[in-house]
Amino acid sequence: MRFLKKITIILAIISAHLFPAFAQRETGELNVLLDSVDITASRNAQSVRTMSDGSVRLNLDMLDKLPKIMGNADPISYSRMLPGVQTSGEYNGGLHINGSENSHNTISVLDVPLFNVNHLLGFFSTFIPTHYSSMSLYKTPQSAGAPNRLGGELLFVPDSEGDGRVSGDITTGLISSQGTVKVPIGKKSLLTASLRDSYINLLYSSWLDADGSALNYSFYDWNLTWTYKPNDCNTILADAYKGQDKASVSESGFGSVMGGRWGNDAEALHWIHDGLNGFRMKHTLFHSSYGNDFKGHFEDMGLSLPSGVEDFGYKGALGWRGLSIGADAQYYRMTLQSPVVTGTYNETEMAVVTKTSGEYAVYADYNWNVLDNLNVKMGLRGSMFQNGGDQFQALDPSVGLVYFGKGERWNVSLNVSQRNQYLFQTGLTGSGLPTEFWMPADADFRPQSMRGVTFSGMVNLLDGRYTVNSSVYYKKLYNQVEYYGSMIDFLTSDYDIRDHLIRGDGFNYGLDLMISKNTGRLTGWMGYSFGRALRRFDREGMDGLYPASHERVHELDMVAVYKTGKRWEPSLNVVVASGTPFTAPEYFYMLNRNIFIKYGDFNGKHMNRYMRMDLSVNYDLKVRNSGFIKSHGLNLSIYNALCRANDLGYRLKIYKDRFYYNHVTFMKWALPSISYYCRF
Repeated sequence: MRFLKKITIILAIISAHLFPAFAQRETGELNVLLDSVDITASRNAQSVRTMSDGSVRLNLDMLDKLPKIMGNADPISYSRMLPGVQTSGEYNGGLHINGSENSHNTISVLDVPLFNVNHLLGFFSTFIPTHYSSMSLYKTPQSAGAPNRLGGELLFVPDSEGDGRVSGDITTGLISSQGTVKVPIGKKSLLTASLRDSYINLLYSSWLDADGSALNYSFYDWNLTWTYKPNDCNTILADAYKGQDKASVSESGFGSVMGGRWGNDAEALHWIHDGLNGFRMKHTLFHSSYGNDFKGHFEDMGLSLPSGVEDFGYKGALGWRGLSIGADAQYYRMTLQSPVVTGTYNETEMAVVTKTSGEYAVYADYNWNVLDNLNVKMGLRGSMFQNGGDQFQALDPSVGLVYFGKGERWNVSLNVSQRNQYLFQTGLTGSGLPTEFWMPADADFRPQSMRGVTFSGMVNLLDGRYTVNSSVYYKKLYNQVEYYGSMIDFLTSDYDIRDHLIRGDGFNYGLDLMISKNTGRLTGWMGYSFGRALRRFDREGMDGLYPASHERVHELDMVAVYKTGKRWEPSLNVVVASGTPFTAPEYFYMLNRNIFIKYGDFNGKHMNRYMRMDLSVNYDLKVRNSGFIKSHGLNLSIYNALCRANDLGYRLKIYKDRFYYNHVTFMKWALPSISYYCRF
């Protein structure tokens, strides 16, 4: 539809976009006094570290150095700049790790899962980076304690460390402002609060009215974390988050209005004990939910797509030396997508379907140092899932081996694992709109499963000034589900979501390479990923292998930051990637006021090659001797500096009872932005 194209273009123009990951923090100095002789050595303080098991840990302070489109620097977008991680499109907020579906991966805060983490149709996420101290990326399950998901995990840790006084920072951009403040409460307690709010229409109300279309969009987030440390061994942490988006678009030429409200909230209570003789313990009680209410009215036709998921749970773990054991229990309440259509072509009103289910797991890991330079980690996870009268059980083993070279200057690792997953996410995959929903496994859609192997290696060169990482992986997947169709399918009188879900098996395989420069004035990294995600479906007429909807065969990412030694600090990132596949319609027609569509081969077409370059520079302003402000300055960023129009996707549209098919491309011009930051 024409108005859907305009929505995408308007949101793209005003939005923040994908930001890179950065591999180096400012180099510090280490001074040692020995018999009145000063010895000065360079200290390599990397902000992105690849661990021995292949996981990546990022210090979120690095976001200060890179492009901030419209004043926002997003950690989820940075993670997509790492080899083996990608999103399926310019304005799709999904996270795909080593060829996995978005729903195969977990995004969590201290093990509490969030189900949708996107603002502005995926241009940036709901995470306020200054509220968190680090982000860890696991490309594949590293232990039996990992969630029941087939892919990886992105784990955020709230910042619970203070310096004994009130501190924080504020960032003001062109579409939103955000701030974080840390307030010590006595000597053993700290309160950290973050808030972000938008004012898009305040600045752009006239600019957002284009050719009869008017956009109203707003969002907000807030985080609250209370940390109490009664002694050195125990930490009590209470954490809460809430975020919401609200959008509406009207187009007088079509007599159409489309809008929706969607958002997350999560609350958790943690008790973390790190005792003597290697004994450790963690208990977590949590609640997490996501819901959306998407509505549209087009001339005399109306459409509503409500859905949601709610999760109550407990996670507990005990450890002593090399042994770890734990248990999880989660209760889900899911509202499946039930379209309500009224108007010209038909009228349907599906009953709202709510599913309740329970997921339970026990697990054990043993970490064994076989030799001084050889470590073996063995794990076993048992799980059970109940959905009405359907019940499923699984036993998932995992084994990881790490061999360290001399002086730990290099290592190689091997990970073999099996996993089962009991939740599906489906709907208008890749549409960019919050129309996907979650559903539980049942007798028709049995649990997904994966068996995979990953081989990784790392070597430090020239005394750690350079680091080279590589990995190869293969995953065999079972009971995969993909959505087959478009929004026009909702208009048919006999619409049933199950008729548009195709099932089958498949496999992912690929290679990731990354070289990073860790010290000096010029720092950064360059990564390359090759990956295939292929599926074979049990649908008549669909013989052979088909690429998954999110597959990007080749992707090259480059990030560079230059420290001038003065107040200026420029940075650059470049992305070049293969186009993602899509299913193109061959023809469509109307018969007895019903729409019929004939599609071509599933994912038989590809978008054009994607390419983008972003530029940024920080300028630190002078700090007067106020004793309160630590630093402040300006960030100037240019998104899409090459002025390249990248494909977003395609759209089927209706105009005066005629149907059209056309591509949608991203802006052909550069998008500059400026923001002010202040740390106190």
